[in-house]
Amino acid sequence: MTDEWMLIGRIAGPFGVRGEIKVDPLTDFPDRFQTLDSVYVGPGHDAHTVERARKHQGQILLSLEGISSPEAVRELRGAEIFVPRSQAAPLPPGHFYLEDAVGLTVQTTDGKDLGTVTDILRTGSNEVFVVGTGNDALLIPVIKDAVTELNLDERRVVVEPWVLEQE
Repeated sequence: MTDEWMLIGRIAGPFGVRGEIKVDPLTDFPDRFQTLDSVYVGPGHDAHTVERARKHQGQILLSLEGISSPEAVRELRGAEIFVPRSQAAPLPPGHFYLEDAVGLTVQTTDGKDLGTVTDILRTGSNEVFVVGTGNDALLIPVIKDAVTELNLDERRVVVEPWVLEQE
């Protein structure tokens, strides 16, 4: 596991005049907001008690104790929302959290080392592993035709050689 915190959302801005917060969910389990007692906001993971959470047009509307005005919410705009990893939603067998792939070594099925996963892009249709950095970074679609093996225990990903043919 990469870290003790899991990113679950980003504050988009205020909703209404009572300090309700529009949150862009960054989780495959947006219903989880409705069962949380607290969330942790920003790089300092500041604790906030959840008073209420509800879905609204693809976003989550969140009421946090002590935040009661649109101005207070505006100060938090763009901040990320976390929960401790210990509160992660359970996954079915054979599934994994994407952030657990960061740091895995990547090689092709014919044994060529490509580097390590440094980031993950969420494109909507599929996720993309970023391998390496800068202009030399490889973008590998996380699809069955490209990724043949992902082994968290051995900390490695095996991909088809055709991923090197990208331009």
